[in-house]
Amino acid sequence: MRTALLRAVAVTGYVIAGCAGGGCAGAETTPAPQAPAAAAPAPPQLGLYPGESMAYEVQLGGVLVGEAQLAVGEIGEVEGRRALVVKSRAATAGAAALVRNIVDEATTVIDADTGRPITVETNVVMGEKRTTASARFGATSAEVTYRRTAEAAPQTAKIDLGTNMLLDAHSAMAQLRGWKAAPGTMRTVFVIGGRRLWRIDVTYAGESTIGSALGNRRAVMYDGVAYRAKRDLTVESRVAARTFRVWLSDDADRVPLQVTAKTELGDVVMTLTEYTRP
Repeated sequence: MRTALLRAVAVTGYVIAGCAGGGCAGAETTPAPQAPAAAAPAPPQLGLYPGESMAYEVQLGGVLVGEAQLAVGEIGEVEGRRALVVKSRAATAGAAALVRNIVDEATTVIDADTGRPITVETNVVMGEKRTTASARFGATSAEVTYRRTAEAAPQTAKIDLGTNMLLDAHSAMAQLRGWKAAPGTMRTVFVIGGRRLWRIDVTYAGESTIGSALGNRRAVMYDGVAYRAKRDLTVESRVAARTFRVWLSDDADRVPLQVTAKTELGDVVMTLTEYTRP
């Protein structure tokens, strides 16, 4: 069940968390590329709206297995910068919750002017096991501290990408929502999920109409491929690529409407059930 839930909300960018962070996408046979695609310029919009909230149902093979929520706070000041807080929570639901309790919570402070993460804290509970992680981001690096239930003390690791910008799942989701691209355009970003580094290649796939809790909506589609990455930015070839598709509303709000992915347990579908914005 873990592959169906972890980072489920964030992948709607995202990820985009999550699928974009490697959480809900499943193993595929897509070969790993030799080099990252050229990164697109930073999106002109933040991709988040203060006070907005959204809720999702997660189905695995057509059966409800989880629920997820995301909420965006108001713009304030953090360390002298305009910033806002994004919180998400994903958890097992229905019969899946009776089999094993899984909860994944994340809180990110994002720079409102650049869209870059300042800090992120995650808390993942799987039955009796708990993993906590926190990261503080610089311009191209992040220092990650993490701890598992069985570990006596937290561990710290530093990831430095040089000229590449590091994101977390929430800021990756925001960047996807703010990115306006021509069909076929691909963008590569690097996302920290817990203590792991993921390389995400996202391609603008076109437009379609999709049913949602908000009725039939015109949507833009993005196809994503995630690879576990090493700290030198090369991919781990022994780990299969993970794939997903994201539908965003084709309007100014760019609301994440649905995410789909194939996993070894079946098709995962995360569908919007509620959206509010002041």
